[in-house]
Amino acid sequence: MKKIFILILFMFQALFAEEIYATFDVVSEKESQLGLSTSGIVATLNVNVGDKITKGALLLSLNNSQERNEYETAKKQAEHSYKTYARYAKISDVIDKETMDNYIYDKDITQLNAQNKEIILRKTELRAPYDLVVTKKNIDLGAIVLASQTNLLDVISLDDVKLVLKFDEKYWQKVKIGQKFVYKVDGSEKTYEGKITKIYPKILNETRQMEAEVKATNLMPGLFGNGSIKAE
Repeated sequence: MKKIFILILFMFQALFAEEIYATFDVVSEKESQLGLSTSGIVATLNVNVGDKITKGALLLSLNNSQERNEYETAKKQAEHSYKTYARYAKISDVIDKETMDNYIYDKDITQLNAQNKEIILRKTELRAPYDLVVTKKNIDLGAIVLASQTNLLDVISLDDVKLVLKFDEKYWQKVKIGQKFVYKVDGSEKTYEGKITKIYPKILNETRQMEAEVKATNLMPGLFGNGSIKAE
């Protein structure tokens, strides 16, 4: 009997759950302005606006032939020093300690030098920090880049998007995290569902509205629409 009563109560609440109207904008969770911390001339530019790029891919690089040559030289020296050390380490019991210490020192110092040269080289390259789409290109091939010029490319992620909802402030006590949001995107008849994941603790002075967030997928940032929050 108790189970039946609980079921009836649940059905009653669902039947009379209040629907709160809300509009929304689709916003990317990740949006960045990418730049470099060093100066130089753009030697390679591998992207255009609208290109989809995977994490780690080279977006652009400065003229870095000198830095690359220095890195390759340091890398070879480090490899040679390591091979020398490894060869003599096998017979270290018949080599005096000072000589063996020198081999160890050469190995360590050349590896450290190679690492430093690689860091310098990487500072001349701009790589994708995550899977992204280029939304704006603020640099051209052959242009001079200054270390203080941090905004070379504007990018966003299409994989991590959210809806930023706006609804009347009078519902501030009724809207809760976890409530269902049923919505449509402008220009489409498809119905989507999501759950409120965040409620902003502030009322917008201009419109007397509140904001909340709903996670979403496969929607382009910049889209908008409306729907209803199922408030219990």
